Amino acid sequence: SSQNRVKIWRIIKNYYNLWRKCIELNPDAVVASFHLTAYLVALLPITRRKKYYYIQAYEVNFFDNIIWKLIAGLTYYLPLKKILNSPNLLPHKHDDFIGVVPAGVDLNVFYPKPSNRLLNGHTSIGIIGRKEKHKGTSEIISVLCSLENKVGIIINIAIYLEEVDKERLIAAGFQVNFFPITSDLELASFYRSNDIMIAAGLIEDGAFHYPCAESMACGCLVISNYAPLTETNSVLKLVKFDACKLGEAINLCLNLDLEEKSKEIQSNISVLNKYDWKIVGETFNSLLLDANK
Repeated sequence: SSQNRVKIWRIIKNYYNLWRKCIELNPDAVVASFHLTAYLVALLPITRRKKYYYIQAYEVNFFDNIIWKLIAGLTYYLPLKKILNSPNLLPHKHDDFIGVVPAGVDLNVFYPKPSNRLLNGHTSIGIIGRKEKHKGTSEIISVLCSLENKVGIIINIAIYLEEVDKERLIAAGFQVNFFPITSDLELASFYRSNDIMIAAGLIEDGAFHYPCAESMACGCLVISNYAPLTETNSVLKLVKFDACKLGEAINLCLNLDLEEKSKEIQSNISVLNKYDWKIVGETFNSLLLDANK
């Protein structure tokens, strides 16, 4: 349709303008962080030692369409210096990366709530809802609906909630609140409004995951199959997404005493210090300086 043609033309124009701007700036380094921008950086008429690809996910897993899988997969063969945000992110055939730098968290925004008191005898469970199937939002909601003890549980969902999933939660007897998030400050407040955060997904077990890290920093009990939680000794970490294990972890959360909750939360908060943007930024900058010599 003409609307699609206009959209495609606009995307091409935007990427061309980005490419031109990168040349104009004559940068010491250019970093791509997405499969489409990786092609843009690869095509820049500058020396290879200035071209980097910061890989935050194995993006092949994000697509069902074979063409898009190929477009994403070919980026790992481009003449770019690869930096990963977790060690085991890519298949072994792509292990020619120059370093690992975890994604950072702004600890001035994502900081702990004053205490972990229960609100009016209720327990609030939070989820960052996502439309993409591999994020597992519907699967998490299925686990919540199958809980035997639903008394006093409030479900808070941010960003995206399909109407059918909302109806399932209400039919199961939960009070459900939806929060459209428009800023990091709102997101941090959302985390702090929850006693428990479920930050689980269907793919890339053990990879760095922003909702996992941010909710840990905000003083929540966190259930996740992602880092940083999987790097700890938490009783709430999952090896992979498993409905039964997730249900068990939720029940365990609901039955922890105050001392156990406090210990888990303090452990989570202490882990986040190394993910502070200041530290991560210095690490990334040092890596670029060393690689650019």
